[in-house]
Amino acid sequence: MKIGDVGRAIEDIVPEAQKQNWASRGYHGSYSHNARAIVNLYLGYLDLNPVNINPLTSVDMSCTYVEAGGADNFYKSAKAHFDAGNYQEAGQLLNDLVLCEPTNLEYRDLLADTFEQQGYQSETMAWRNSYLQGAVELRTNEIGEALKTASEDVIANTPTTNFLDLVGVQLNGPKAEAAGLNFNMGVYHPDIEERHYIEVSNATFSHLPVTELGLEDSIPAMDTEIIIHKADLTRVLTGQTTLDELFKSGQAGLNGSSSNLNDLKGALDQFDMKFEILPLLQKD
Repeated sequence: MKIGDVGRAIEDIVPEAQKQNWASRGYHGSYSHNARAIVNLYLGYLDLNPVNINPLTSVDMSCTYVEAGGADNFYKSAKAHFDAGNYQEAGQLLNDLVLCEPTNLEYRDLLADTFEQQGYQSETMAWRNSYLQGAVELRTNEIGEALKTASEDVIANTPTTNFLDLVGVQLNGPKAEAAGLNFNMGVYHPDIEERHYIEVSNATFSHLPVTELGLEDSIPAMDTEIIIHKADLTRVLTGQTTLDELFKSGQAGLNGSSSNLNDLKGALDQFDMKFEILPLLQKD
């Protein structure tokens, strides 16, 4: 059984009494979604079908289907499904059409209609939000501002090791390799007596929570070390100040080479959180 089919099968065998129990209904999740999550976590995505070992990209796959069946036939079939209230089937066909021909406004409008209908009928809020966001993007060709959930309090209570994880994700491997980045560094929080050790080499960024692991006597000499209070790091992350300003004022210290920090900063990607769910039309 395919992973995508597992959720549907689970949905079909849930006892009616369970479905009528408000506490077990799908507002915060769904049997289908959660069943697939469990399968992915424990078994992985691979279902051993050779076609799925190295699948086509979404656009190439959609265009393969559309070219084989003909765009007009796809649209007529999608419209018939929509008129019959089969919005999921209509959405599947129209999604292929839009991915393959993103500038066709007729395809986009009808796909938005199918998403809107599925959103209205979805009890699971995560699904409803996804359907309605897709409809908005198709109709307005705009992406709204994302909600900012990382408040100052949240950032202040986030362990530094989690922040360093993010830096590791931001490191652009090809940029780091081209710049020949190869150094180690440390971060020390004197207010909470906490040390972190970092290595930048082989186009990767890795780190260890030295104090947490009790490795103070094991780390090598460092090329660069930042000495900064945890509270001041929070101010940097929330944009209230910068490392350079803290260094100049003496509120933070820097031992060793400062060029390593500049080289690292130049190799970090800054993520744009406004990504499209559906292809947007190119603006003139």
